[in-house]
Amino acid sequence: MEPDIVDAVERARRGEPDAIEFVARRALRLALRTAAATVGSREDAADIAQDVAIDVLRGLRGLRDPSRLDPWVHRITARRALRHLRSRRGRVRTERDLAGLLDSEHPVTSVGEAELAERWSATPAMRQALAQLPPRQRLALALRYVAGLTDTEIASALGCRRGTAGALLSRGRATLRANPLLAELRANHLQGEC
Repeated sequence: MEPDIVDAVERARRGEPDAIEFVARRALRLALRTAAATVGSREDAADIAQDVAIDVLRGLRGLRDPSRLDPWVHRITARRALRHLRSRRGRVRTERDLAGLLDSEHPVTSVGEAELAERWSATPAMRQALAQLPPRQRLALALRYVAGLTDTEIASALGCRRGTAGALLSRGRATLRANPLLAELRANHLQGEC
């Protein structure tokens, strides 16, 4: 059974090693899932996740509401992932490798979103189509379909209004739907429904 987040944060603030490890591991897991789906490289995602965990541990005393640990981790991850995507190194990378994730790190999905999450990086066409999206759209889609966040939570993570988050999601999905690279995936999906 997972410890209570508020209790774990409070104990970590007091320096209890098991609580510090719990908070660090939670931050790593959340950050790795989102970063892996966003930045396109398992190695870069691991670097981002480690940086996020360090940021979380360093800033833990400044977290006003310990129950908001996860949204805070998502905000830090979003900033770091966007910074990476906007850097030269992030623009050059196009590979996606979610297959190597542990079972506990695989995308969280709900009904209707499972297909997109499964195919998030399963095909070269999807990897290429995702790499063509603007960084904020790619991150918004990863926060939705990999991290399972709502529009409000995505807005919080991206530091924007809820409507802006909805627009990023809508534009990203529309761009993916219109992408000719994904025509085969759409055709296969439609055949599977019949």
